[in-house]
Order: sequence, then structure tokens, then C-alpha cells
Amino acid sequence: MTKLVNRLQEEDSTVFNMCKTEVSLDEVKHIGADFSKMIKPVYAVVDKTNNRAIHLHGANYQLIPYDYILYQLSDSLDDYGIDISNTDIQFTVHQDLNYMKLRILFGDNSSYKPYSMSKNDNDKLRFGIELISSYDASLVFTLRAMFVRLICANGMTSYEDVNSSIKRHTRKFDVDTSFEKLRHLNKTFLNMSNTFEVYNHTDLTSAEVDILFKKFAGKNESKYNLLLKVLETPKDKSTLYDVYNALTNYSSHNKRAVREGKIKLTGGHEDYRLDNCKRDSIKSSEDRDFEVNNFVKSNDFVFYYHRGLSNYSKQISQ
Repeated sequence: MTKLVNRLQEEDSTVFNMCKTEVSLDEVKHIGADFSKMIKPVYAVVDKTNNRAIHLHGANYQLIPYDYILYQLSDSLDDYGIDISNTDIQFTVHQDLNYMKLRILFGDNSSYKPYSMSKNDNDKLRFGIELISSYDASLVFTLRAMFVRLICANGMTSYEDVNSSIKRHTRKFDVDTSFEKLRHLNKTFLNMSNTFEVYNHTDLTSAEVDILFKKFAGKNESKYNLLLKVLETPKDKSTLYDVYNALTNYSSHNKRAVREGKIKLTGGHEDYRLDNCKRDSIKSSEDRDFEVNNFVKSNDFVFYYHRGLSNYSKQISQ
């Protein structure tokens, strides 16, 4: 038995056993009391233990059992020499088996120690690996490297983009090859830390912070005011790193800004309070992560990144 699977069984056998629930992909040939035939092929992911359908899919869907994915990840971690002995593991499975989420965070004494930002040694980024899959198609298969910012009151969580494996469960998807990305985990973490250094060396004016927040929020006043509420620095003393921190707070906390009191003619965020959203937090985070990731790749955000890259390159060359 490989190390990750062994730990999952020892630390949370109930959740791990849920992942081992036998599932099958069965064709649905009739529907309704009159046994009407289906026009197009429809298949159900069936929980064999409880004899119930989890979700319906089209003919192109590929069923990949959770336990198979976990065993593949566990073997890959061993094959590539990635030690998980000094890590924290967060493991979640939806009660109806709709989705699964596994996060491995490397500790201070692990082979991937937290990274200290050059401007502040106490501002540390904790490395991690995240694996997501679902039976109900609400979440696509995802294997990615990640950071958690330890000093951040908002608990900034950031994910890689370039080297992530994000795939739909179609018949063309080969899940086994997805884990090959772990071979270059050191390089992935290095690239991510370099990107954040550039963010942190990109000073912004108050007007530029406002431009970025409004571009991201569009016409959504609630979203714009949420970003203002969670920004941890004064607008006129913020960097691109601070803006990114606010964006990832939006994506990872499943909150919304609710207007209260009278509307001020001068605007501002004092008339808003943060409230919890009713949507499933994991599904909400995935949708918002996608939204933030697209914005970070947009010309609006990249323009400031390139300005910071030029400044940072000059500093490290001196």
C-alpha cells in the first residue's frame, strides 16, 4: 500500500471508504411510468451500495472512480519521490458522492518548505497539491499545485495555471498521464513564487486599484464593494500582490457584499457588509477560481504585471 492511501485510511477511514463505494455507468433505456424510450443514449452513474443514481450523463462521459484516482496519485507521489510525511491533508467527499476534493499542504520540515517573500521574511507562501473530481459533472477533474499565504488575514489561496491538469470526464481523457506533471513539481513551485514576487514589486496608485476592481466586477456593485472590503492595504499603498490577494479572497470565501443603510452620494464601501452565500462552498470556489484565473490572464491585469516585471528585473540585476 502506498503512503498517501495508507494515511487516508488511517486518518479518515470513513471519508476514504466513501471514495471506495462501488459505482457503475449504466445505460438508461426508459424513463417515466409509461417506459418511454430515450431519443439519445443516456447513462447514469450508479451508487451500487445504495442502489441509487448519482447523476445522468451523455454517451461521451467516462466514469473514473474516486478510489482509482487516489491510488494513481498515491503511486505517482511515491514514484517521483515526493515525501508527504510532514504535510497536512484536507480531504472532503460530498455526502451523496457528487464530488471529491483532496488538498496536501507541505509543512516547515518537508521537502517543499514555505517560501518567504523578498520584501518581508514573515510573508510566507505554503506549497500544496490539490486534486478534485466529481461524478455529477459539477467539477472537472483537476490536479494542480497551489500556495496558501500564511500571513494573510484573508487566507489567500492561489493556484497554478500553466502546468495544471484540468480535464472533463470524456472518453478521450487519459487520467493516468495527468499525474506526470508531478515530476516537475519543484519547477512549478519556483515559477509560482517568481510570479508573486513580480506582483509584490508592482506598486499601484489608488486609481489603478480602482480600475482593476471595477474591470473585474463589471456592473456588479456587490462584487466591487466586496473587493474593497477585503483589500488589506490602503488603496494608495497597494501593490498588484494586494489586489491579487483581494481577488483570491473573493474566490475562496463564498461571501457576498450586501448593501445596508442609505446609499451615500460619495460612494464607498461603508454601506456594505459581508454575508455568507447559500451556494455549496466548494462548487462556488471552483467557479470563482475560474473567474479570477481568466481575469489574471486578461490584458487589464497583464499590463500591470509587465510593468512590475520590468521593475523587478532591474532590482535583481543590480
